[in-house]
Amino acid sequence: MRRYAEDHVRDLVALQPGDRLEVNAVSIDTRLQLTECLGKLTADIRGDGEVRRNTHVYLQCHEQPGWELFVPVRIKVLKPVVTAADPVARNTLLQARHLTVDYQDEVLLRGDVFSDPGELIGTRNKRDLRPGQPIRSSQLCVVCKGDKVAIVAQSGGLMLKTEGLAQEDGAFNDSIRVRNINSGREITARVTAAGQVQVRL
Repeated sequence: MRRYAEDHVRDLVALQPGDRLEVNAVSIDTRLQLTECLGKLTADIRGDGEVRRNTHVYLQCHEQPGWELFVPVRIKVLKPVVTAADPVARNTLLQARHLTVDYQDEVLLRGDVFSDPGELIGTRNKRDLRPGQPIRSSQLCVVCKGDKVAIVAQSGGLMLKTEGLAQEDGAFNDSIRVRNINSGREITARVTAAGQVQVRL
C-alpha cells in the first residue's frame, strides 16, 4: 500500500530536467485489519488534488468487504546545484576541479544558484567556499575590480573591441564602471562573461 501511494504521487509531480524526486510514505499501522485487495484498489488526493510537501493519499478498496485509508506521503524535490568540491580560499580563479554538482532540497535553496559548473569557470570567489554549500552569484565576481577586460561594442552586424580596466566588481549581467585603457574615458558596461563587458553603440 505504501508503494502504491508513492507511485501515485510520483505520477503527479512535475519535474524540471535534471531534478530528482524523493517520495516516502510513512509506516502504516499494522494493527489495522485490512483485507487483501486484488485489482480493485484506487488512489486519490482529496480536496484540490494538489501534491504538497506533505500529502495524504486516499486509498480505497472497492471489494467486499471494502476499506479506506489515508496514507501520509512526504515529497522532496532535489535540484542540481553547483557547490565547491573542496574548501576553496577566497580570490581563487575557479576551475572545473574546484566545482561539483550536488542535489539539494528546493525548499532550502534561496537566491541565485547555478546548475552548470561551466558557468562558473573563470570567475573568482569573493569569500571562502565550503563543500556542500551552494555557490551563489553574490559570492562571485565574473569581473573583479582591477581586472583587464575586453570591452565589446556591438550593433547589428558591427562589432568593435578594445581593452578596459574594471573599476568595480561585477557578476553576470551587472552594470559596472570600466575605464577605457586607450582613451582613459570611464564608461558603464554590462558584464557578459569572465573578462568581458559589453556596451551598446
